[in-house]
Amino acid sequence: MKIWIDALTPKHYLFTRALEDKLLGESHDVIVTTREYEELERVSSRVRLRSQVSVVGRHGGGDIKSKLEESVKRTELLARLVPQLSPSLAISFGSPEAARVAFGLGIPHVLICDSPHSEFVCRLTVPLSKYLLAPWIIRKNKFTAYGISAKRIITYRSLDPTAWLYRREIWPEKNEIERESEGAIVIRETEHMASYVKKYANFEEIARRVSERIGDKKVILLKRYERILERRGNLIIYGGDFFGPNVLEKAFAFIGGGGTMNVESVLLGVKTVSLFPYRTEIERFLESKGCLKKAEGWASLLAKLQRVQEACRLELPDAADLIYRSLKVRGIIA
Repeated sequence: MKIWIDALTPKHYLFTRALEDKLLGESHDVIVTTREYEELERVSSRVRLRSQVSVVGRHGGGDIKSKLEESVKRTELLARLVPQLSPSLAISFGSPEAARVAFGLGIPHVLICDSPHSEFVCRLTVPLSKYLLAPWIIRKNKFTAYGISAKRIITYRSLDPTAWLYRREIWPEKNEIERESEGAIVIRETEHMASYVKKYANFEEIARRVSERIGDKKVILLKRYERILERRGNLIIYGGDFFGPNVLEKAFAFIGGGGTMNVESVLLGVKTVSLFPYRTEIERFLESKGCLKKAEGWASLLAKLQRVQEACRLELPDAADLIYRSLKVRGIIA
């Protein structure tokens, strides 16, 4: 089969890298489209795909009008490109443009999604998808509310970051900041330009307070949308290239403002406190296992960080393998 995968974010890209191994191993032809997006380019410059890649369109930034305009432009570009590629299946991880173009061209679209809280993306992708694959801990009614029948939802008993965490051969060599993270408290800002984020914490202020209160530890704040390397005593403010697992695996603790790195941190056995502005079912699951502490503000964060003891380790199967097998069993992939 000729399979088109649209990857829009670092997570999408790394998931694609794992899935293409399975697909290429079975002699399928894989074509990947991405977009111009600084966060994505920081990963794609260090982790290479094996498949043909086309960069189509760009990220719309934080403004809703710009998001709309860039999405419309990207949809038009894909509508011209995809017929030339002639795929028989489309896969995305929440791409409104891929879902719309695939639907319009009569190509079955498979959505892989663990983020029903991303309302606008789900509204634009879930109803147009032939099948939706999601982790088993997310209730199906979270997705059926967007207009897909429960019988078209396929669940897998794993969490998405296993797909790239279990493939250490794709991990790039560590850069300076990734080496410096050993024994440090690592902090990651919320993806404040995401359509679903309405409010978020001031992470520079949080990082400053943590560095002052816990002076015997190096504190590294990972910035978004800003190229910066600034050192203030034991605090490092960094906005540059990094590979999440490299910066997390030997950290003392992680304070996360986003969903994916929180899960990566837990799966790598790092003590994790979440400042993600949503309480998702994945976070509830990790909390119930004692693997993650949820904080609501500075006072809560400090208390949770000081109470975090040894991190737990979850033993989960490879999500890419489970997804591939599910697609094979149901005849979605020949």
